[in-house]
Amino acid sequence: MRAALLLSTMAMLSIGTARADDVCTEAAKKIADATAVYVEKGAAAFWERVLKDGPLEGDKRSIGQVQALGQIEQFFGQIQSSSILSKKAIGKKDCYVVWMLEYSDGPAFAVANYYQSKKGVVATSMNFKTEPEAVLPTRLLVD
Repeated sequence: MRAALLLSTMAMLSIGTARADDVCTEAAKKIADATAVYVEKGAAAFWERVLKDGPLEGDKRSIGQVQALGQIEQFFGQIQSSSILSKKAIGKKDCYVVWMLEYSDGPAFAVANYYQSKKGVVATSMNFKTEPEAVLPTRLLVD
């Protein structure tokens, strides 16, 4: 009886982990898709894609992020690509992503939170900085 209960509990835990991992996998895909839009159509289109279907979609206050990306472009040139540096499932429906935007003359760093909502996996927060120590966990910067 205990063995059956233990197996049942372990199965439930693995389902929760699988869901969280799925959120992280989907978040990485969304970041890659948004980056492709950024390369092709610019920062405003990128930001619109990031917010699509999420709670911040259409929020005019988030325009500051587009302005921040514009300032980054002034220093570092055009966006080229992005790289996921770390993904961490937080609970069953949430993923914290650390990633890097790669411009022609330097990188910018970002943290994002993606959540499994009724509309799918959506961004609920995102922040960009040019200083890695402002965004990246120390363990990613120092051995």
